[in-house]
Amino acid sequence: MNEFDEFAATWDDDPIRVERAVSIAQSMRNILDMNTYQNALEYGSGTGLLSFALKDDLKRITLMDESIEMTKVAMEKCKLSQVNHLHPIKMDLLIDEYQPGSRFDLIFILLTLHHIIDTKEILSRFKHLIAPNGALAIIDLETEDGSFHDREFNGHLGFDRNDLEKKAKEAGFQPFYYDVIYEIEKGEGEDKKSYPLFLMIAKSI
Repeated sequence: MNEFDEFAATWDDDPIRVERAVSIAQSMRNILDMNTYQNALEYGSGTGLLSFALKDDLKRITLMDESIEMTKVAMEKCKLSQVNHLHPIKMDLLIDEYQPGSRFDLIFILLTLHHIIDTKEILSRFKHLIAPNGALAIIDLETEDGSFHDREFNGHLGFDRNDLEKKAKEAGFQPFYYDVIYEIEKGEGEDKKSYPLFLMIAKSI
C-alpha cells in the first residue's frame, strides 16, 4: 500500500490544502503564459488539487500518481465535476514505462520531489517526456531541519537552490525562475514554525 492511500478519502477536507493549491496556481500564472500550453502533466498529483485549480488555464492535464486511492479520488472528482480534459492515471515513472501520445509541454510537481530519493533519475524521466522548449515547474520545500514531517520520513529535507538547479541543468533543463511563493505553517504558539515553498521553473533545452 502506498503511504498516502490511507489519507486519500479526507485529503481535500483540509481547507488549507485547497487554499494553498489556489495560491500556487496563481503564482504559476504570474510567471507562465498558461494559454500557450496544450498538454500538461502533474506528477504526484494526489487528489488533483493543483490541477483542478489550473483546469481553466490548460487544455489537457494528465494527473499521475502512484497512490491508487488518491487516483480514485481524482477520478471521482472529474466525474462529479464533469471535467473531461483532466485524466488521472496511477503510475510511478521510476518503475512504470509510460508512452504518451505526444510529449508534454508543461510538467508541474507540487510537494512530491522531496519524497523521491533519486532526484537525478526523475528529472531525467521528465526530460524524456517533455517537448523541446517545454516548461518544468517544481514547487517544494526549501532546506528544512527535519521537523516538517511528523512521522518517519526517508526523503529529502527540502532542497538547496543551487544543488537543485545544478541537477536540473545536468538533466537538460535551463532554470530561469526561482522564488519563495508560499509559507506552510505548523505548530502552535512558541512551537509554531514556517516552512518556505519555492517555485522553480526551467525550460527544456
